[in-house]
Amino acid sequence: MAIGKLFHIIHMTGELDALEKWYDDVFSVQVMMPHSYMEGERRDASLVLLGDSVIEPLAPAFSVPDWADYPLGRFYNRFGAHWHSIAWYTDDAGEIWENAQKNNIRVFVEGGVLTTERPKPTSAIMTHPKDTITQLEFMNPEGSPLSDWDPRINPAKDWDPDWWIKNHPVKTPGLAYTTILSADLDRSTHVYADILGGTLLHKGTSELTGTEDVYIQLGDTVVQLSKPVTEGTIAAEDFAKNKEIHHAAAFKVLNLDDTEAYFKEKGIATVANDGQTLITDPATTFGVPFRWTTWDVPGGPRDTK
Repeated sequence: MAIGKLFHIIHMTGELDALEKWYDDVFSVQVMMPHSYMEGERRDASLVLLGDSVIEPLAPAFSVPDWADYPLGRFYNRFGAHWHSIAWYTDDAGEIWENAQKNNIRVFVEGGVLTTERPKPTSAIMTHPKDTITQLEFMNPEGSPLSDWDPRINPAKDWDPDWWIKNHPVKTPGLAYTTILSADLDRSTHVYADILGGTLLHKGTSELTGTEDVYIQLGDTVVQLSKPVTEGTIAAEDFAKNKEIHHAAAFKVLNLDDTEAYFKEKGIATVANDGQTLITDPATTFGVPFRWTTWDVPGGPRDTK
């Protein structure tokens, strides 16, 4: 299957205007898609670039009477501000749908409609979060506004992925990995490596996050599958409250001390720092866990050794 570049990770919020301003103020993000409304999902959102990675700040369209009847509204009412899902570009959504059908993974199209027929190659499809540990989205940007908006695939756009390294206090090239909490690492590894065709890169444990971890590269992005094993950590608390879910985003940085000092200026608190990775307080980052790390996942796309 042709799973390629990361499309985005969704940061769900109930305060979209404030969140968009925060990303601009703290990270000087480049706006890829301006604030817009999507009727079929009853949502308001934008797309912003931080390094070579895209974040979608998103809120249900609270001004629309039936917003809570749609999947994004239901998610917000259940989980509140939280990381929501991971999306990739693909050449053929239909091929992914066929593979999902063979492996009993439910697939939906816009508005949370279950699809039992092969979608067109250019369709956007979403998996059921219970079947893939969290919701995943796949779409072909060809023919959509994204083929123009996304400077990573439109060479006519003026964009420097190293701008943040050269110019910003948070010297980041983009995501190091993004974390999904799992109750069963064998099952989740089977889904991401065997069914979806990802590459198993590394296994380990982390005293900092209190987790057992499996790192799998899917497309150009590393997914960390994590099982909490230590009480009192952010991961353990999220799992106890929300079970299997998209949990955290870890961005590669060049210098932890400089990053932490800058965050302190911006009112972003540090929860833990082991000299290699720091975790910031979700209460100071609009409800979601971020990690900032100088570590490269062995064999991953940022590993230069």
